[in-house]
Amino acid sequence: MWLKLLLIVSALLALTIMLGVLAAWRIWRLLRRRLRVEQRLRAVKVWVTPPGARREVAALRQELAEAVSAASHAVTVVQRASGLVGDLPQLTRRLQRVAATLDAELELLGGEPDPRELARMLPSARARVADLARVARSIRRAAAAGLDAGRADLWQLNADVEQEIAALAGGIETLLELASGSAAAG
Repeated sequence: MWLKLLLIVSALLALTIMLGVLAAWRIWRLLRRRLRVEQRLRAVKVWVTPPGARREVAALRQELAEAVSAASHAVTVVQRASGLVGDLPQLTRRLQRVAATLDAELELLGGEPDPRELARMLPSARARVADLARVARSIRRAAAAGLDAGRADLWQLNADVEQEIAALAGGIETLLELASGSAAAG
């Protein structure tokens, strides 16, 4: 009786855990897909918007999103590869916060009804996006430099392999000499 009850409870617990993992996995995929869709929509919006200042605002928003996404991706790749990242994750989060504020400003600018005001504010928005893209590029370069630190490990590994090959060759030669010496003595 107690054994049956314990088996039923264990099966229900296992089923609940599996359903939880499945739900978390599905949510994760949905979020990733949603992010990709948003990036595609930004690209489409650039081409659908009529030529002029509003299209330029849409292009600036797309450039901003791509720069931030690329910087974040670079830091994530370096972390996964066990490279040196230092404070890059925190700097990337700060970059994302600044970019979110700038994106909101660009969204407001894209909806500006007065074309003269839009034309007046566009150069400063363009400069801020360029500055942010420059910071994102610096983060990507720093992340790539974190992977370059692994080159010293590669050189050391190569030297160790060469040393081991030489040691093995010497050991085989000694064994062959011993074997030929014992064959001659026998």
